[in-house]
Amino acid sequence: RQMRDYLSGFQEQCDAILNDVNSALQHLESLQKQYLFVSTKTGTLHEACEQLLKEQSELVDLAENIQQKLSYFNELENINTKLNSPTLSVNSEGFIPMLAKLDDCIAYISSHVNQFAVSSLCDRLSCWLVFLWVFLFFIFFDPSAVPNSDNAFTLFYVKFRAAAPKVRTLIEQVEQRSEKMPEYQQVLNEIHQCYLDQRELLLGPSIASTVTELTSQNNRDHCALV
Repeated sequence: RQMRDYLSGFQEQCDAILNDVNSALQHLESLQKQYLFVSTKTGTLHEACEQLLKEQSELVDLAENIQQKLSYFNELENINTKLNSPTLSVNSEGFIPMLAKLDDCIAYISSHVNQFAVSSLCDRLSCWLVFLWVFLFFIFFDPSAVPNSDNAFTLFYVKFRAAAPKVRTLIEQVEQRSEKMPEYQQVLNEIHQCYLDQRELLLGPSIASTVTELTSQNNRDHCALV
């Protein structure tokens, strides 16, 4: 009987240990499931973070690309504001750099944007060409200038020589672009014609008067005119 009681107690202890082991196994299985769940969620979150970082990088690149393209339009808007300013002078130091920026805008927009935008850009270009043309016209043209013995040399030579540095710089800008855009070539032709017309207007009467005087003085000896 003592042996039976001893074995019975031992069996109860074994059953208790077995229950503890089974309970521990259940806890381990539950922990394993939780671990797999957390691991799966962590992997999914990691992939989502990587995807978000990739999309963020793409958006940053896209924003920089848009900003770069938009810079041409922003610059064009600034140029348009300056061209519409009543204080604009084609003889100012900032005019030629502004013209170079306008060239960049023309080159970019002509190759990336539709014809309507290019037409609008040409309107802005024509605007500065009008400023240039008016400026050069008033340098060359003086309706009150009537040559006489006192002012002939000044009108014939000094006036044009004094204006030469201002005019040369601007005309060089037009000449450099005349082969690329017909608007420049047209203005260049008009500038040349304006110069010739004004020189003819000033020198024509003097030359005609001199020729008439010489022929009247030597009407019988034409060889003396040579």
